[in-house]
Amino acid sequence: MAKKRQKSAQRKWKGKEWYTIYVPKWLGDIVVGETPAGSKEAVIGRTVEVSLFELTNDPIRYYLTLIFKINQVNGTNAYTIYHGHYCTRDFIARIVQKRTTRIDTNEVFQFKDGKLRIKTITITNGRACYRVQKTIRKLINSFLENYSKDKKIEDFVKDMIAGKLQEKILKEIKTVYPIKVFEFNKTHVIEYSS
Repeated sequence: MAKKRQKSAQRKWKGKEWYTIYVPKWLGDIVVGETPAGSKEAVIGRTVEVSLFELTNDPIRYYLTLIFKINQVNGTNAYTIYHGHYCTRDFIARIVQKRTTRIDTNEVFQFKDGKLRIKTITITNGRACYRVQKTIRKLINSFLENYSKDKKIEDFVKDMIAGKLQEKILKEIKTVYPIKVFEFNKTHVIEYSS
């Protein structure tokens, strides 16, 4: 029985080649893994998830996981583009607490090189009324609308990773109500313009 399993496993990998996966150049062209495939065409379109901590060795934003999509293969090297990100569930569970208000936004923004769906999460210091929540949502969306007009998706990702965008938005929405946490919960690339 064990020999049969070994033979079927050997057949499964026979004729497949291992491809090395790289993140985009603007993130340092770092190797993030390998994937087996029978042909180059089979590799294109696959996604890989990488913790931000693995890329930067910076524990501050350990809870961010970046998603990359393979769009180009050269020899046995597979190159990726940014496809999205998400915050880990344990981070969201830790910041959402009693006697606070969770304010979510979910909008699509047009950048110079494509469309990106951005979901944000804001946690207030106390219970916020509906009018305050509406004002905060409006401020976040108008800030991102103005920001995205003259930026590329990669500029957004760099600023998000560095925490610059979070600081700017936090400074703006704190004028309305005391805020405990503001973070980009999820992003997803809808399309890249050619």
